[in-house]
Amino acid sequence: MQDAYSKIGVDSFQEERSMKKLLGWINQTFPFRSEVGKNLLPIGFFANVIDLGNHLGLALSMDGVGTKILVAEKAKKYDTIGIDCIAMNVNDLLCLGAEPVSFLDYIAVTKIDPDVIEQLAKGFYEGAKQASVNIPGGELAQVKELLHDGENSIDLVGTAIGTVPTDKIITGKEIRPGDKIIGLPSNGIHSNGLTLARKLLLDNPSISQPDIMAELLKPTAIY
Repeated sequence: MQDAYSKIGVDSFQEERSMKKLLGWINQTFPFRSEVGKNLLPIGFFANVIDLGNHLGLALSMDGVGTKILVAEKAKKYDTIGIDCIAMNVNDLLCLGAEPVSFLDYIAVTKIDPDVIEQLAKGFYEGAKQASVNIPGGELAQVKELLHDGENSIDLVGTAIGTVPTDKIITGKEIRPGDKIIGLPSNGIHSNGLTLARKLLLDNPSISQPDIMAELLKPTAIY
């Protein structure tokens, strides 16, 4: 699988090396907060939790939509990727047993197109509705020089916060032989791994492009 990704320009080996260098500095920030705001988990889980005191933790996650945006751009359909952005974040909070409560968005664009922004907003609304979170703020930035050339290139990133009792954080350490595993079916290809899926499917002339784009744009399920 690593070889398959390297062939399409995703360098997993260098990413791992870079993460080690990044975390070498990031982990040194943990001692900056020793009481309220203290990290309760090492980096490596889907999200993290900081201590708010009174046995309450604030769960935090950040993620983007990735190259699923390129499918949306090709299809000129932007009303579902906002759902994906929320899903990729709130689902990570759920992995720790946290209840998502709020979400912040960051939208970067080459130029402002009110119709595209409204489509994104509709997706954010639907995702927030499904996840039962509010969106108290965000950022809309025009950064043409930072994005690839295109009629209307965009990037989406979000941050979700939630709450969890500090004695109810799920880390997997309580798993024991004999525990039951419940499997939930995926509703399609989520926002992770779209680079490989795009190369395999959208570059295949024997597959109907409208059909595969519709399949790839199915929004990630919010669990």
